[in-house]
Amino acid sequence: MNATLFKTHTVKIDTLGEYLQQVRKILNLDMKTVSLLTQIKPSYLELLEAGRFEQLPADVYIRGFLKSLAEFYHIKEQVLIDQYEKEQGYDLAPPILQLEKTNWLSLTPRTLIIGFSLLVALTAVIYVLDQIRSVWAPPYLSLLEPAGDQTVDGNSIVVSGKGEIGAEIFINNQPVLLDSTGQFTEILLLSPGLNVVEISEKNKFGKISKLTRQITSKSTSLEPVVPAAINLTINIGPGSAWVYLEVDGAVVQRGTMLPGSTKTVSAKSDIVLTSANAGSTSIVFNGKELGLLGREGEVIRNVQFSSSSQ
Repeated sequence: MNATLFKTHTVKIDTLGEYLQQVRKILNLDMKTVSLLTQIKPSYLELLEAGRFEQLPADVYIRGFLKSLAEFYHIKEQVLIDQYEKEQGYDLAPPILQLEKTNWLSLTPRTLIIGFSLLVALTAVIYVLDQIRSVWAPPYLSLLEPAGDQTVDGNSIVVSGKGEIGAEIFINNQPVLLDSTGQFTEILLLSPGLNVVEISEKNKFGKISKLTRQITSKSTSLEPVVPAAINLTINIGPGSAWVYLEVDGAVVQRGTMLPGSTKTVSAKSDIVLTSANAGSTSIVFNGKELGLLGREGEVIRNVQFSSSSQ
């Protein structure tokens, strides 16, 4: 992509939504492709381009979406942030009132020393209390999506939220990557029927927080096997597994698959598979049962399937 995209394609854009839509069209990208490569839900992309920010998640998530789009489109992040803040009215804050000067406090060296000492003491007390809280209290864990138990028509769902910086997050015992602010987003592949999704967090003191969601998937049909040189079916169980799949060089799966879920893909030349739980990942290659990929909890990376593998 051209790093000087906005300079070489000068278009009069009135809003942030129009700006994002125009960039995507200049790059000849559809909404589905942008969603797959940025891990932003298509519905969120549509709301961003429509400028309906009030229907999107919290402000911190909107800024995260804009950051991801800026990196993907190779444009300046601050351009998007500034326009977003302008449309939200953040630059219209009322002026700070000027207090009248009074003589009730005289800034002498002695008062400065006392004030500084009190500030240091207060900071120390707050730090100690925070450390005590960290040792005894469970870590902070907030779940944005899904907000509660729900029923979905498809076979996948986005799980996103925020945890304590430095802690470990797991979805059904599969580790999840956190960014520098403690936020996480994962796409789960569901099995037909009821799925119990457990999000757990463990801090450095061994304290654990847990949240559980029950997600019912109405999807009952398996993905059809398209006639091709290579057909691969992945079945997950008895545990969950984080799975990464490339088909002919394109990423088609990157996230946690729950027990009972399945994924079928077809390729012309090759398929590359990575599983973070090989003992719960069984393979059917071109109709032939190959069994489990490895042992329970074992990470198997970059297993290649091609026509020569038969």
